[in-house]
Amino acid sequence: MKGSMFLSKRIKEKRIEAGLTQEALGKELNVSKVSVCNWEKGLKKPSSKNLNQLSKVLNTPLEYLIGNDTYVVSEDDEKYGLMLATEEINIIKELRNHKKLYDMLLDNPKRTFDRIDKNLF
Repeated sequence: MKGSMFLSKRIKEKRIEAGLTQEALGKELNVSKVSVCNWEKGLKKPSSKNLNQLSKVLNTPLEYLIGNDTYVVSEDDEKYGLMLATEEINIIKELRNHKKLYDMLLDNPKRTFDRIDKNLF
């Protein structure tokens, strides 16, 4: 699941916005508090059935929960069919503010990331 990196964060975010405890959300979904906690920590993923229920209980589109919340469009406003999470788009926007790094990534993404990894880790 592409959006799994967003799923845990977004379940917690929407649960808190709804004013629910992990226990209360678990009761709504007929699962344990531990299950909700594991989803929010990213240790486990909810089943398809539970994802659909989460969407309804949290009054949030399923696409948002899984990270497919924003269409990427071309310069002429035709949809590519690629969907990115808002957080991914924010990374790209910020990257564009760093022209040298942005240009290096466009020119040779693998080499640039290898160099970044070498310096960071």
